[in-house]
Amino acid sequence: MKKVLIFGSTGSIGRNALKVIGKAKGQFKVIGLSANRDIDTLNRQIAEFRPSFVCLNDRSQAEKLKSRLPKGLEVFSGESGLLEFASLESDISLMAISGISCLRPLLKNIKHTKRIALANKESLVTAGSLVFEEAKKQKTEILPVDSEINALFQLFETNKSLTNGNLNRVYLTASGGALAGCKHKDLSKVTVGRVLAHPTWKMGPRITVDSATLVNKGFEVIETHFFFNLAYEKIDILIHRESMIHALIEETDGTLFACLYPPDMKTPISFALHYPDRKKGNCKVNFKNSFSCNFRPIRYSDYPLLKVTLDAAKRNDNSLVILNACDEVAISNFLKGKIKFTDIGKVITKVLEKYPAHQIKNINDVLGWDNWARIKAEELIDKL
Repeated sequence: MKKVLIFGSTGSIGRNALKVIGKAKGQFKVIGLSANRDIDTLNRQIAEFRPSFVCLNDRSQAEKLKSRLPKGLEVFSGESGLLEFASLESDISLMAISGISCLRPLLKNIKHTKRIALANKESLVTAGSLVFEEAKKQKTEILPVDSEINALFQLFETNKSLTNGNLNRVYLTASGGALAGCKHKDLSKVTVGRVLAHPTWKMGPRITVDSATLVNKGFEVIETHFFFNLAYEKIDILIHRESMIHALIEETDGTLFACLYPPDMKTPISFALHYPDRKKGNCKVNFKNSFSCNFRPIRYSDYPLLKVTLDAAKRNDNSLVILNACDEVAISNFLKGKIKFTDIGKVITKVLEKYPAHQIKNINDVLGWDNWARIKAEELIDKL
């Protein structure tokens, strides 16, 4: 039985992971659960999975939770508590903490687990080299949970000929988000509710907004670059509204191989937890009903922030750290109704226009430039 730590257990990925684990009787033991501040959901998870350790980022919520818990359950809280939680020994750690706050516990946990099922994009966007260097040093396996990157992983696993130099390029698919087809003149008027109404996926609010701007897809291109050591020129994007085919690989002779499954995160989560085995799942394509898969090339004029993201990736400096921080701050303010949807792009591009370019050498560089960018973004938002 494999010991599992879940980072971000009350979020969408964490909840789906626990559903997968709950159905895999006798194969996994959840030894620890961490969350931000949702003590009600966490308490129900504790009752079902009976971990030995829990962690809450919000210290006041942690104090409230303690009064509800059975004796013998160790509770960690705050940022320092999360790092202690990340130091627990496990066989598998599911990293589903959102944002840059995942980076410190991820780097800490690499030393204390055999496999990380990584569902956090920002850690690779801002510090991909640092993460994979540490994983190589510690001989820790990192498997992607993100559906498109997971699909590519599966395609490479099942097509060994690609290791012999036969790969021409890979394609990531994008639904286009909730605003696909929306006219540019109407974007400044769209509501938070409309942006969050994703046509095929159920995700957290930030990633759903990022799917509307396609910054999310830019982040996935960066993930692909680091996971498979692929040049950016070999990574392309296709609009595919149905979200049934998640990635494709093209061999040098033009043959395409596709990974197809319904838009349900339990499939890539199950793969990452059970790998190299495959277990029976319920998320299957129903060929008794007709369905179509449509593709069209990306029009970068429709998604200007996608090009900004890809351009930043190719600079190989601190621009991605700055972009990610500005994106997170701007989206938070949009979700609170403080700025318009179109202001997200204004904040990112304005800060990136005059940022001081520096190389990222360590985690302190990442966190330092992240803090710098957040201050600049908030200052700009105050002026909008």
